[in-house]
Amino acid sequence: MTVVQEDFGLHLQTEKSAEELTSRLKEYEPWGHKITFSNGVSTENLERRVPFNEFTLNKVKTIEAEIPLESMRGGKVLDIGSNTGHNSIYIAAQYGLSPTGIDISQRHLDVANMLSEMAGIEGRYLFENAETFVEAENYDIVLHFGTLYHLPNPLLALKSTWQNLKPGGYLALETQCYEHEDPNICYFMHMHNNDKSNFWALSTHVIETWLALQGFADIKILKTVKMDFLGPDMARVIMIAQKPEY
Repeated sequence: MTVVQEDFGLHLQTEKSAEELTSRLKEYEPWGHKITFSNGVSTENLERRVPFNEFTLNKVKTIEAEIPLESMRGGKVLDIGSNTGHNSIYIAAQYGLSPTGIDISQRHLDVANMLSEMAGIEGRYLFENAETFVEAENYDIVLHFGTLYHLPNPLLALKSTWQNLKPGGYLALETQCYEHEDPNICYFMHMHNNDKSNFWALSTHVIETWLALQGFADIKILKTVKMDFLGPDMARVIMIAQKPEY
C-alpha cells in the first residue's frame, strides 16, 4: 500500500525490519528524494544528494486535480526520466494504472523496480532514451517531469511523447524554462551549474507553440516559479496538454 503524507512525501508499507531495509537502501546512496517507510526508516536519514527533495510528490500533486485520473483506471502511465519511480508508483497505487518508467541511469531503474515491488505494483522500469522511446498509442498519461532540459533534442522527445499517447491521453510536463523578454529566445545551458547533462532551457512560449504544432490541445500552464538563483530569467514551469480524440 502506498500512502501520501501531508508533506507530499511518498510513504511505503514494508514487512522488512528497519535494520534490513536500511542496509538495502544504503546500497543506493546518495538519495535525492524523501521516501519514508512504515518501519520508521526514511531516506532523509541516509546519505543525501544536494539538492534533496523533501516534497517528493509535489509535481504530481500539482497536476492531479487537473487531469481525470479516475477515468484512466486500468490504463497505463509512462514516466519519462522516472528516477526512483516515485511519481508513477503513486499514480499506480492511487488510480490503478500500470506504470512504465524510462531512464538512462541503471541505479535509478534498480531503485524504481525495488520500490514498485515493495508497493505491490507490477511496474516495469527500462533503460531507454526519452528522445526515441515509442510504444505507439499505448499510454493514457505521460509524466515528463524534470527531464526535458537534460535532453539535447527536447522537441524530438515531445514528438515521441505525442506518439506514445493514446487519443484523448494527457501530457504532464515540468521543466526548467528561460523566460526572456523575447518569448522566442531559448537558452543553451550546457554545463550550466557545472552540469554536463544540462542542454536547453526552452521558453514557455516555444514549448506551447511546439505542442500546438504537434497537435496537442487544451494546453494549460499550472504553475510558474521564478528561480533567479539558477540564473537570470530562469523558472520552473508545470503544464498539461491533451492529445485530442481522433
